[in-house]
Amino acid sequence: MFLYSLTRWRYIGLIASLLLVLTSLFSIYHYGLIMSIDFTGGTIIDIQMPTLLTISELQSMIQSPLKDSLIIQQGSEEGLWQLIIPINGTMIDPHQLISIVSQQLALPITLLQASVVGPQVGEELFNQGGLALLAASISIMAYLALRFEWRLSLAAIASLIHDTILTFGLLAFLEIKIDLNVVAGLLAVIGYSLNDSIVIADRLRDILKAKPNSNIYLNTDLAIRATFARTLVTAGTTIFIIGCLLVMGGDALYGFSMTMFAGVLTGTWSSVTIASTIQELLGLSPEHYQPKLDLIDDMP
Repeated sequence: MFLYSLTRWRYIGLIASLLLVLTSLFSIYHYGLIMSIDFTGGTIIDIQMPTLLTISELQSMIQSPLKDSLIIQQGSEEGLWQLIIPINGTMIDPHQLISIVSQQLALPITLLQASVVGPQVGEELFNQGGLALLAASISIMAYLALRFEWRLSLAAIASLIHDTILTFGLLAFLEIKIDLNVVAGLLAVIGYSLNDSIVIADRLRDILKAKPNSNIYLNTDLAIRATFARTLVTAGTTIFIIGCLLVMGGDALYGFSMTMFAGVLTGTWSSVTIASTIQELLGLSPEHYQPKLDLIDDMP
């Protein structure tokens, strides 16, 4: 198994990935996943407030009785902000709330709109988001099983689980709230995570068909080497764009950008260390891609 240098590094990477999964599970258990108001419910008030202060500076100026319940977030445009009160926070009339916040911050505030997300709506959004992730995973697994081979399908799903756990572990460690933008990022990560795995698997299938008597580990190494330049260019350009969005997108897109950034990195890594190695451990061989010939007895 370890006769080839790339094979050796792939299996070392598999061990490293398992350690990262355990670390991420500990991070999720220790820090916990912080659910946003999209899932927990509460009140969102959109306001216009002219200020150059940062969110941390504004948050530190909030005093009782709103100090422990009010959350200030930056809006999609300059000068637009959001005041968020969780469902278990102190519920105050929006006009009264703006009056109190305006006095504490010593800034003029204009009410734009106020919306309430009930706990039942938040629970429904959470359930629908989970079902969307599950449906996407099952559909992809069925497609891969029909398009390639069931061993690749299981290996790709294992790669998806690896990427999802690592992404959630990073979100928990950084204390990033899970909102609908993060769920959208996770759905995009699922598609991207399979991108390199399918490209490598397609190349591996061609090699196995052309070399039915060769070693499976050597063939996998050849497939990875043949697609490495394409993987490097695709991942590099994608990470560059997401990095720009992460730096310049602001707080409104921070959760989505970080989810995509972590997902692209782990997806590229797992295509080599998880998907390409697990299908070997499941017994993939050149015989599985050889055409099956039906023997027809000659009629007398």
